Formats: sequence, structure tokens, C-alpha cells
Amino acid sequence: MNEKTAFTPYIRDRADTGAIMLDVIIALLPALAMGVYYFGFRVLVLAALSVGGCIGFEAMYCKWMHRPNSTGDLSACVTGLLLAMTLPVTAPYWAPVFGAAFAIIVVKQFYGGLGKNFMNPALAARMLLLSFHGMMTTWVGTLEHQSILEGVDAVTTATPMSYMHLGKLPPQSVIQLLMGQHGGAMGEVCSLLLVLGGLYLLARRVISWRIPVSFLGTVALLTLLFPRGEGGAAVWMVSNLLGGGLILGAFFMATDYTTSPVTPRGQLYFGVGCGALTVVLRYFGSYPDGVGFAILTMNCCVWLLDRIGLPRRFGVDRAVGVRRWVESRKARLAVLRPAKPEIKRFAPGTMPGERDLDKIRTRGRLAAWLGGVILVTALGVQAVWFATSQIIAERENLAMEQLLETVLPSAEVASETPYLDESARRILAGYDGNELVGYCIELEVQGFGGVMDMVVGVNVNGQVTGVQVTEHSEHPDVGGRALTPEYLSKYVGKSGTIRDQGRNGVNAVSGATDTCRAITEGVNKALYIASRLEAGEVQYSDAEV
Repeated sequence: MNEKTAFTPYIRDRADTGAIMLDVIIALLPALAMGVYYFGFRVLVLAALSVGGCIGFEAMYCKWMHRPNSTGDLSACVTGLLLAMTLPVTAPYWAPVFGAAFAIIVVKQFYGGLGKNFMNPALAARMLLLSFHGMMTTWVGTLEHQSILEGVDAVTTATPMSYMHLGKLPPQSVIQLLMGQHGGAMGEVCSLLLVLGGLYLLARRVISWRIPVSFLGTVALLTLLFPRGEGGAAVWMVSNLLGGGLILGAFFMATDYTTSPVTPRGQLYFGVGCGALTVVLRYFGSYPDGVGFAILTMNCCVWLLDRIGLPRRFGVDRAVGVRRWVESRKARLAVLRPAKPEIKRFAPGTMPGERDLDKIRTRGRLAAWLGGVILVTALGVQAVWFATSQIIAERENLAMEQLLETVLPSAEVASETPYLDESARRILAGYDGNELVGYCIELEVQGFGGVMDMVVGVNVNGQVTGVQVTEHSEHPDVGGRALTPEYLSKYVGKSGTIRDQGRNGVNAVSGATDTCRAITEGVNKALYIASRLEAGEVQYSDAEV
């Protein structure tokens, strides 16, 4: 039987996976070009290695598994380009190749290829590369072009997110944040071009507005309601929107077809969840930017969000579910009947309270045994304390001597002072005989990996005599490079306000900028506290000397 379909209202559309991916590439190219302008042609080399690695690994895997070659759909190109744009320009050349192998083989192909992976491949690869913390947190300033052939030996600079992670506004203006005139990943810095690329995808109907708008809107609302810094809530909100990888993640990663919901309500829930997690991780996490972790976390919840966001069936009344629930509750209440109270009478020869008295006797014996055990335990603890108190005191004295030798070498003994300051946990006065020689000030500061406890020695002339970090959670290969005696000794002899650079400055260690800045902040706090103490003549000047 021959059927003619010439008059059927078919819709013809030439859009396919390749055309969609090509639109994404076009939207990303302006931001990549700005990265080349800011950081040099090393950006192109890293991008070429990333894209080439993704294409190569996908072609090889398809050949090994005897599958059709899927490199023609350009999805591997998009993965490689997105991965490259999240890297610092100082990354070694093996990093994009290693990330491409993980993104294509493990995250994408092991789950069946395009359309079956549950996580964004480029973002998952970037999170894996964060295991190499020092490599992924070494940023350079704009217009500091890096060499293509020689090894990178750059002085790291702070990103806007590193300032905001400490609860401070970045020194850049809103225009500078918008144009990308700051350190950061080579494809994330220029927010203006990323927004224009996202608008291009919206105009081409490649992505829906629901995820980026709900994502950015949630971040804007939460940062506006719970601001930090001293520049006002609006400036804090805008800085959070333009800082880090938020724009790139909202328009190009969270909107991935495979790893985002398909229902309209599910997309809204997905964007809200990404935004809320981003703010929580930025405020309370150990890493300054939580966009990648937030998106990957919500990728794992896509099936649930699609289930929650399912639209009602056609022809079903909106309130039918509520009515069924009310009817079921009515049916359950209908079977409830009040129970008739039973009146118990005492049998002849029994009196009220006899059984309770027997229980009291039994429980009294148990309580007596328990009290005896507690007493014996307390006596044992007291005996152990008495036997070890001398050893503990000797160890404390030895620890104090070692501390004084490091932070206040001229002092023989130290005693706690009655002085109180909201920034200091404890203030010790150091003496050489009966002469006051300085102070040991214990305080805590916020480092890159968390709170750091440190002790700073300041003599009566207002000069730093030593710095020691007693407890921290910094990574040994990153922040730990700023905790060495060689680096801490650079603060000795400083006074006034210590800067990040200059005559009265201490330069940061490459890859440990946040940790160095926290140590400098703690030393400045100690100098200020010492200047306010009533004993001694401490001169303090809030200027370079």
C-alpha cells in the first residue's frame, strides 16, 4: 500500500547535534580570544591540546570498542574547549591532555557516550585536576603573557574570589570585573563576552532561559540578603556574579542537555539548587569558588528533579490530588473509635505502692553499684592525673621554652597578662629576668584551607621578633610552602603595617597567595595589639617605613 505524505504538515529542521555544538563553540570563541589578549598565545596552545586530546581519545575509544566514530558531532570539541577555559594559563601542557582522557573515556564513554553520561565531562575533569592544588591555583595578572616553549615561572596574583572568600571586596571595580582585568582562569575572566555568548545561545534557542536565570538569580538574591565586606550589599552581589566561573558555569555548563533536567519546573529547581550551593560553598567551603562542585552535585539530582517537575496529565484537574489526599484522611479518621476506660480494682491482700516499693529496692541496689563504679573510676582518674601532672607540666614548660626560642628569643620566661583584645586568644608577656622584653600574641586567622592558629612575637620597640603557626589545615604542597621557617623569618624585624610588597612588604610565595596574605594579616593584628598594651613603650605607625 502506497501512502502519500506530501500534504501532511511536517516540520523540517536542519538542526542536529553538530549544529548545536557549533553554536556553542561560536559563543565561546570571543571569551577565548580575550584570554589570548590577556595572557598570551600560551592560551591557544593549551586549548589546542585540550580539544585535540578530547577528539583523539574519543576516536581511539570508538575504534577500540568497534563503535561508530562520533567525533563528527563536535561534542568532543566543546568538551575540550570548556576544559581549557577553566585552566590557569600557567598549567603545564600535560594537564589538558590528562583532563581530556578522564572527561572523554571515564565520564562520557564508560557510560555509553553522548547523551548517557550523568556528569558534565569538562567540569568533572576540571574537578579532578584540582587534586593538583598548586597547579590549579597559580594565577597571573592580565597582560602578563606567558612563554609558549619555556617553563612558566610566574609570580602568583590574587583573584577576586580569593578576596571574597576572606569576606572582603576585591580591589577591582565593577567595570574591571566585567571586562576581566584580573587574575583567573584563561576563559572565565571576561564576564561581558561570556554573557554575550550566553545571549547568543538564547537567541539561537540552543539553551533555555530557566537554568541560567534561576542560577544567577539565586546567587544574586542570597548574596544581596547576606552580604559581606564593607562596600554595601549591591556591590557585594555584583562582585559575586562577575567573579569566578559563575557566568561560564551558568550559561555553558549547567545548561548541558544530558546532565540537566528536561522538564521546565525541573530546570528551575536545578538552577536554584546550583545557585544556593554555590553561595554556601563560597561562604563556608575551603575552596574560594564553588560553582563546579555545585553543578556536579546537582547533576546527580537530575532524575529526582525531573520526577518532581513532571507536569500534570492532560485533562486532569489541578486539585484532584489534594481531593484524593483529603478523602483518604477522612477514611482513616472514620475508623477511629474512642476506647472505653477500664477501672482496675485492687485484689484482696494487696496495697497500692507495694510493687513500686519492690522496684525501688531493686533500682536502689543498681544505683548503689553504679555509684560505686563511678567513685572507683573517679579515684582512678584522679590518681592518673596526680601521677602524670608533673610530666604534663614539664612538657608544657618545654613547649613554652621552644615557643619563646622561636618567636621571642630574648625572653627567658613568659607569663599570661590580664590584657584582653577581641582579636587575640591570649597575650603573654616575655621577661629577661625582671625586665619586660616583649609580648607573645596568640591569634587565629582565616587561611586558604581553614582557620590557622599562630603566635607572633613583638618586642618593646614594636618590631616582630618571630612568627610561628601552631595549627593549620593548609595543603602541604600549596599553603604549606608559606609555613616554612625560611618564609616566616622574613617578618622578623618588620614594624608598622606590613604590605604584600614594597620596602616594608613580604612577597607572597607562588601558589600560596591566600596563606601568605593570612599570615601577613595576623602579624599586622599582633603589631596593632602590642601597640595598645599599657606596659612598655611600643611605637606603631600605619604607614610604610
